[in-house]
Amino acid sequence: MPSNKNNASISRQWEVLKMIPSQGNGISVSDIHNKLAAAGFEVTRRTVDRDLIDLSIPFPIYCNKEGNAQYWRWMEDKTSHIPGVSVADAMMLQLVEGTLKTILPDTMLQGLKDRFALAKRKIDALDGSNSKGLLADKIAVVSPALPLTPPATPAEHYEAVQQAMTEGKQLAAVYTAIHDQVQKEYQINPLGLVQRGHITYLVASIGDYTDQRLFALHRFNALTLTDTTIKIPDGFSLAQYINAGAMQFGSGMAIQFVARVNPHLAKILHEAPLAEDMQLTPAADGWFELSATVIDGWQLQWWILSHSLAIQVVSPPELRQEIVDKIRGAAALYAED
Repeated sequence: MPSNKNNASISRQWEVLKMIPSQGNGISVSDIHNKLAAAGFEVTRRTVDRDLIDLSIPFPIYCNKEGNAQYWRWMEDKTSHIPGVSVADAMMLQLVEGTLKTILPDTMLQGLKDRFALAKRKIDALDGSNSKGLLADKIAVVSPALPLTPPATPAEHYEAVQQAMTEGKQLAAVYTAIHDQVQKEYQINPLGLVQRGHITYLVASIGDYTDQRLFALHRFNALTLTDTTIKIPDGFSLAQYINAGAMQFGSGMAIQFVARVNPHLAKILHEAPLAEDMQLTPAADGWFELSATVIDGWQLQWWILSHSLAIQVVSPPELRQEIVDKIRGAAALYAED
């Protein structure tokens, strides 16, 4: 098995190859040395010289001398595409992998596993001689929400949906809704896949109907491709469907939301506003008045309830009453007998 030192040398030389241009005069040894240092490879210029000479044996690169300067480039008509990832790319891929694993089932990550493995090998190849060594211990992803495990979804469900949308065909489906737990059969027109948190939803219409419905992909008992051509509702756009608030499980209507928030929540909202038109106005008691145009839906209510001690809904009055009822109901669960 190759040693860590050999792995680091290979990783460094791979970086050098990716720096060498195929056009122009080439790149100087000094520039290569500086770029390696920026990428975390602590080596001497003499080592860079030795790497270039070693690489010129199996690869069609050569030294173009101009006076005392030496420039390296690829030979004419030779490829300069070197597969792989840089140290920075590897770090970003590790973060992406950590993020996706918290929201996507394993079946949806299969196509990216090779890329993630490449990033892991890149990071593992960096030993203690590299200032970015032990990167695996310096990269982590933490979900801001309660980390729920993505529900198990058969791979054939994804394949059936992908094939149906690619070929423009309907799907014969058997589905169990969470509210009634009764299996029902549908002939559906798949219109799009949407990932919302850890749940994958299929946006679809049924048969000849034009209204769009949401189906949680993991709740399908069966999905079978048919020969029937898909019927797409006139003017349907997945982007417009989402922008209209359909994924927030409510009326989808935009409302003028007004609330009082405490200073801590105001700071959070100042960094990450609820909406483009959001305004925070200081109040006499140290709190802030919040106003913003938002989509009325469950997601808004969940957000309000998650900050229940830091926010007081002012309007719309209907929303205020819904929040009051939910808080009273929750308090009743903890009332002493």
